Amino acid sequence: MSQILFRNLNLLDPRWNEPRGGYEVLVEGDTIKEVSARPIKTAKARIVDCGKRTLMPGLIDCHVHVFLVEVNIRNLENVPLTLLTARAADLMKGMIDRGFTTVRDTGGADWGIKTAVESGLIPGPRLFISGRAIGPTGGHSDSRRRTDQGAPCNCCNAMVYCMAIADGADEVRKLVREQMRQGADQIKIMCSGGVASPYDPLDSLQFSEAEIAAATDEARNFGRYV
Repeated sequence: MSQILFRNLNLLDPRWNEPRGGYEVLVEGDTIKEVSARPIKTAKARIVDCGKRTLMPGLIDCHVHVFLVEVNIRNLENVPLTLLTARAADLMKGMIDRGFTTVRDTGGADWGIKTAVESGLIPGPRLFISGRAIGPTGGHSDSRRRTDQGAPCNCCNAMVYCMAIADGADEVRKLVREQMRQGADQIKIMCSGGVASPYDPLDSLQFSEAEIAAATDEARNFGRYV
């Protein structure tokens, strides 16, 4: 297994108040094998001189949307799935370049984009996905115009991955099960208003206690959380 030895660096450990010099870090494959304040002896490692730059653990972002590539969410209706994937790949590369190695996607990313990253097809951080964010009619996950009637058809545009509407505990339960079937690591539900939805006040209460309980019960049954 290939080894990389990082030398001449300042090490940032979250337990310390500031970076410390004089450390070396040996990485074998995808595992940090050794961190030492003394020279690490190895015959087969590729040596990287860090030039006294700072080496630190990867950052974690607990709230991202790799598929929400438009500020105005309704514009996603005009984004084909192929373009969505390309733009998401560019967004995730930016995350890696900024030092984020793990992110929790809270609505949008699916098992396909997660698998692409894990397989090395797309550079990006480790993804924990929620699938589609679930909310009630007229709530934060309902992007329809006032003139729209019935359920929207988003099967061929970027909206298909982002949000889903459920009313009543049974519908919530079914949608949670569907996200689990699709490989969700956690579930995102919309319990109140949001800035990206046009018609619901920020302080509005949306899901009932029974609907929230249905979501948390089903997630718990799968060993996941909401």
